[in-house]
Amino acid sequence: MADDKREDIVQPEQSQEPSKDAPAKESNQGTGTDDVAVTTPPTGSTSETPVTKSATITSDTPKEKHAAEPAPATSPPAEKSESAAKPVVKATPAKAAKAPPPPDPRVEQAIKQGEGMKEAIEKKLGAGTVEEVTASKTIPILRIAAQKWREAMMFLRDDPDQQFDYVELFSGTDYKDYIEVVMYVHSMTHGTYISVKTRTPRDMPVLPSLTPVYSGVNWEEREVFDLLGVTFEGHPDLRRIMMWEGWDGYPLRKDYSEFQNMPQRGGEPR
Repeated sequence: MADDKREDIVQPEQSQEPSKDAPAKESNQGTGTDDVAVTTPPTGSTSETPVTKSATITSDTPKEKHAAEPAPATSPPAEKSESAAKPVVKATPAKAAKAPPPPDPRVEQAIKQGEGMKEAIEKKLGAGTVEEVTASKTIPILRIAAQKWREAMMFLRDDPDQQFDYVELFSGTDYKDYIEVVMYVHSMTHGTYISVKTRTPRDMPVLPSLTPVYSGVNWEEREVFDLLGVTFEGHPDLRRIMMWEGWDGYPLRKDYSEFQNMPQRGGEPR
């Protein structure tokens, strides 16, 4: 009888819902372990309340591996050494002094020719008549003393070995400390050229006129007188040739000012 009654007892269906009194499922994300609640009915029990067992399952592979770990820091590149950053500049040896150019044989020949002329002039007119002998390529240059200017040019014109009878240039230049008059003359007989010059002070520039020697320099001396203020003693008609009489100053002098020296009206002095 007891067995029959036991068979008549119907076992209640196991509830699939967890008991309200059972502890809630805890999530341990990111820790590598999961807690899973397993419900098993008690053996031989007629209680409707299931027994809940808690089991811990450990995962071999964590869900997030080192998620919070920072990336390994890379070491900064090594700084370049100063020798690598700046190339080494080798000291260059000092340049040897440049050798002077060899003398021009044309200049040497022209100076030799001028020295011969100086010797001939001073033999006739005395020592000190020729103050300097230079050359410009093939042209000898003689600088004559101012007081011997006319006599020296007369000798160069009349001497049979010289015969400089044609004037190609006659001009003057202001050098601040002195005024220089230069001539470029040619010997039609010998086919030679020579440059002759002389100097006079700026404050009282006076030279002997060469019109008795070369009549063609009449207007050239007037021009030098007009523009530079040089007085040529013995000139037959020494007066201004470009500026009018009464013009203030000499336009080719370095201290001339066109604003201070120009007259107020043409032809009339201030």
